[in-house]
Amino acid sequence: MIKSKLVGLAALALGAITIPAAAQQATQAGVSGLLQDGKVAVMNTAVFPEKLGELRQKYEQVQAQFKDRTQRLQALDQEVKQLTQDLAAKSPNLSQEKAQEMQQTIDEKKRKGQRELEDLQADYNKALESSTKPVRDKLAQFVSSYATQHGIIMIIDLPVSYQNGVLAYWQPSIDVTEDFIAQYNKQNPVPGGAPASQPGASQPGPSKPAGAKPQR
Repeated sequence: MIKSKLVGLAALALGAITIPAAAQQATQAGVSGLLQDGKVAVMNTAVFPEKLGELRQKYEQVQAQFKDRTQRLQALDQEVKQLTQDLAAKSPNLSQEKAQEMQQTIDEKKRKGQRELEDLQADYNKALESSTKPVRDKLAQFVSSYATQHGIIMIIDLPVSYQNGVLAYWQPSIDVTEDFIAQYNKQNPVPGGAPASQPGASQPGPSKPAGAKPQR
C-alpha cells in the first residue's frame, strides 16, 4: 500500500520529458494546418522509469534512501491492523472502558502513521525531483535529436494523451517507445546496469499506459 503510493507519486517526476510545444498546439487547436511534411509518432513515457537505465538507477537510489522509513511505516500499518483484529475478536469480553482504551490506541497510531506518510511522500517527491532532473533534462534534448534524425515532426506522449482524452487510436507502427529506449540506453549506458533494451524485445512492465484502451 505504502510502496504503491510512492511509486505513483514518483511518476509525477516525468512530466517534463516529452511534450514539445508543437504537440501541445496540435492537441489543443487541432492537427489540420499545423503539420509539416514528416512523420507523427507516439511514445509511452510511463515505462521510462523501468526501462531507461539512467532513470531506473535514480529511482532505485531514491527508493533505497527511504527504505528504512518505508519499512517503519509498513510495520506501523501492520500493527494497526493487528490491534484492530484483536479489538474485534476480544470486544465481546471487554469492558466498555477497556474497549475504548484500545480504540484510542488504534486511532492514535493511525494519526501518527498518516502524518509520517505525508511527510515521507513530501520528502520522497522532493528527493526524486532533484535526483531525476539531470536525466529528464538530458531526455528532453535526446527527444529533439531523435525526432530530427528520424524525420519526426511530432511525438505524442501516450499517458498524457489518454489522461486528457485527446487520443483514441494509433497504429502500432508509429509507436517508437522501444526504439527510443534502445537508442538512449545505448548512448547512455549505466555501469553495472541492465543491458540496453532492444526494439521488439520482451520487456517487463506495461507496453501501454495504465488504463489505456485497446487499439481499434
